[in-house]
Amino acid sequence: MTEISQSQLRREAVEIALWQMPSPEPDAATMSALSQFDSGSNDQAVGNNAAGDGSSLPDLGPLSSFGSWESVASTIVHKAETISGFNPGSPNFDPVAWDNFLKKFSTIPFFLTYTYDNRNASISSLSLEKGVEAVSDLIQNLMTPENFQGIVTSIKKMATLALQNKGQSEKNSNQQVGVLSRHASQLYLGAVRTDVAMEYKSGKGYEQLQQTLNIYRGYGVLDFDKCKRNSDKLLGWDGQDVDDWEKGTASASKSPNDSPAWNQ
Repeated sequence: MTEISQSQLRREAVEIALWQMPSPEPDAATMSALSQFDSGSNDQAVGNNAAGDGSSLPDLGPLSSFGSWESVASTIVHKAETISGFNPGSPNFDPVAWDNFLKKFSTIPFFLTYTYDNRNASISSLSLEKGVEAVSDLIQNLMTPENFQGIVTSIKKMATLALQNKGQSEKNSNQQVGVLSRHASQLYLGAVRTDVAMEYKSGKGYEQLQQTLNIYRGYGVLDFDKCKRNSDKLLGWDGQDVDDWEKGTASASKSPNDSPAWNQ
């Protein structure tokens, strides 16, 4: 583990303490804007996936009780969820928690680096392939092509959930794929987001409308040494095993959507 000065240790402690603070309550202007928000026309679908290429990671040292670096990472993500009020196991969309979680995730103090961008993809009810390709462009940096198939399965499960969530005749499905990937001896934590407009058609249920999706893609690289230096803090958090993290979404129990549109 890299040795650092006492002053840097103190700075890290302050950084982590500030990050742990709950997200602030919306101010009056935000509350006014939220009063115009129609919750009935929005829902959420979240799917989490952990994968690995078998490469080695450093010894856990003082974090050995976690059992794996993946469980350290899932605990950190769970902390970001808790302090932002975000519930990946609910199909109900909370715009404040949705926004707060991404702010907390993108500023996790245990990242060496964080990279993000936005990508557009055009889809229709007859062809969803471009949407999957836009996700692949990011994920291929984090995992093997074989492991990416697990992400595709998560996306298809989210689609099943979105089609089953009943709302108004037209709705937006706010969707997030969470990623933990051990790749080339690094551990990546990623989030991919988009919202899909849907329309209810009598006798058919919900269908995606032809549209251009804006897809947010971000990922961080875990700083193993910093995690070990601050093990006392991580060990004091509410731990979440990586298996529970994968299962803790509303889409986890769903069967993947089998529409031929995924391959067109």
